[in-house]
Amino acid sequence: MSPVSPSREIAFAVLERVRAGSFVEDALSAALSQSALRREDRTLATELVYGVVRWRLRLDGIIDRCAAGSGKPVKPRLRQILRIALYQIIFLSKIPDRAAVDEAVSQARHRVGPGPAGFVNALLRNALRNRSAADPPPADTPASVSVYYSHPEWLVARWIGEFGKDLTRRILEHNNSRASLDLRVNTLKTTREDVVQLLQGAGIAAEPIGFLRDGLAIPRGGGPVHTLPGYEDGLFAVQERASQMVAPLLRPVSGGRILDACAAPGGKTAHLAALVEKDTEIIAMDEQSRRVAETRKNLQRLGASWVEVRRGDATDPNFIRGMGSFDRILLDPPCTGLGVLRHNPETKYRLTAQDPAAFAARQLQMLTATAPALRPGGELLYSVCTVTPEETTGVVSLFLAQRPGFACVPVDEGEVGLASLISQGRYFRTFPSPENEPMDGFFAARICRL
Repeated sequence: MSPVSPSREIAFAVLERVRAGSFVEDALSAALSQSALRREDRTLATELVYGVVRWRLRLDGIIDRCAAGSGKPVKPRLRQILRIALYQIIFLSKIPDRAAVDEAVSQARHRVGPGPAGFVNALLRNALRNRSAADPPPADTPASVSVYYSHPEWLVARWIGEFGKDLTRRILEHNNSRASLDLRVNTLKTTREDVVQLLQGAGIAAEPIGFLRDGLAIPRGGGPVHTLPGYEDGLFAVQERASQMVAPLLRPVSGGRILDACAAPGGKTAHLAALVEKDTEIIAMDEQSRRVAETRKNLQRLGASWVEVRRGDATDPNFIRGMGSFDRILLDPPCTGLGVLRHNPETKYRLTAQDPAAFAARQLQMLTATAPALRPGGELLYSVCTVTPEETTGVVSLFLAQRPGFACVPVDEGEVGLASLISQGRYFRTFPSPENEPMDGFFAARICRL
């Protein structure tokens, strides 16, 4: 039996899997589903995992400052234990410092050995004695801001150049904040009122998201989403609030043909299905077999099994042409994901400065391949969950300059509820910022075939 609390042992194991290349959500979900942790231990394990990943650079900065006199590099497994302890000391006021230190020492002894356990004890007590030196406020440079807010320096420097220092800091703070769990109630099966009652009956607080007809927000409970009452019955889909605003902007028409060209995992496809009658032909496609299977499973759970799911490449104009013409097309291509770092914090460490341009080139390929499948008068919605100019206005501007038979159809304030969500008088855009509604960063442009 490990002398360490089970929540910290789960956190260590998950973080080691993330270090090896796994995604946080996948690794944590797998670990929690195989454990018998109490609800409060699940909550703490989840908090530790996401907290360490979000603040990794800042935590490593503290470790390196406190270990500077040792003359030895801190090995990865030991560093992981120190990150878990320091996250508790710096960010979790309800956990006594002494408890965090004692748990880390026990974990180091159990996982690495008695010698390293002494080093962990000394380093953490050094950090506690000299907090201001171990964790100083950031200087006014991209490098210092990068470490303090735990974002890559290239990204911080880029955002300061694009948005200015004040907005960049607010974006960084937002990205490191805890997100509520946003749900879209599946109106194919139920109502928002009924889902609220179901969750509250299970002791789970649920609040309507005011500007969304079908949106609900609940606190993170520390357990897998599939354990929520109503999930297996398809009563709701997990979908961030800004993402829930995308499908209605396509203005789907019942009785027509709709293509979701990059559908996996099927959340927006199911939303489209809920907005039209069942006589509407909807085709959902994705390039990878695994994601096609995932999409089909999700659509069945959500009561939209009548949607046709295909495997196909959205950059292949011949494949797109072979499916015929459409009244509406949703193109939500892979992107850098820089607008949703609250939910996928590991993404910021995987990207490079060259990635926005690389993604934009492929996105333009997809838009160029899919748009000709529109019928005259048909509309395409191009949507991405990022904030880079290359992947947003850059892709749309290049496409419209190259294809004179298409035009932008502006999104208006009446469709989204807030004038601040309209960019350049035509595009839907949300910033990952705590101002107004705490939404992630999304962009959408509506394009019509003339």
